[in-house]
Amino acid sequence: MSFFSYFYLESQMHFQGYLKYVVIFIALCALLFVTVLYLRHQLETKYRDLSIIFLLLIIFLFGVQYSQYEQNQVYANDTSRMVTFLTSVKESQQVAAEEIRVNSRSLSNGMILNIRDKYYEVHFNNDFTAYNLLPIHLVNPNINVIDKEEN
Repeated sequence: MSFFSYFYLESQMHFQGYLKYVVIFIALCALLFVTVLYLRHQLETKYRDLSIIFLLLIIFLFGVQYSQYEQNQVYANDTSRMVTFLTSVKESQQVAAEEIRVNSRSLSNGMILNIRDKYYEVHFNNDFTAYNLLPIHLVNPNINVIDKEEN
């Protein structure tokens, strides 16, 4: 069973998709270059065809980027709610952030919270504004703690 540390979840709130932006920028530059070549040599249709190919590539990349952006927004919202919950637990239980781990990346009823050497099952009300911690015992106490992103 994997548990995620407070710092791991906090670091996941930041979106980092710079490579996609670089590819889109390069495709835009290539489109501009090929369009200028086409305008200079209007009799050669290969530049027009390359312009169309780069334009379609850019439209495709923007579509993929928008879809990825929406998924990242949902993930960031879930992670933000989890960090807010863990901050509340940290303050109410008066423990350091390093001593808190959770087995889920998003809030859900029945998730398991690890504080020091104790485990709790978390139950939320209907709108996730209040919670209850019930002490539990794990059948298999061997857990994998994820403190940083594994590539």
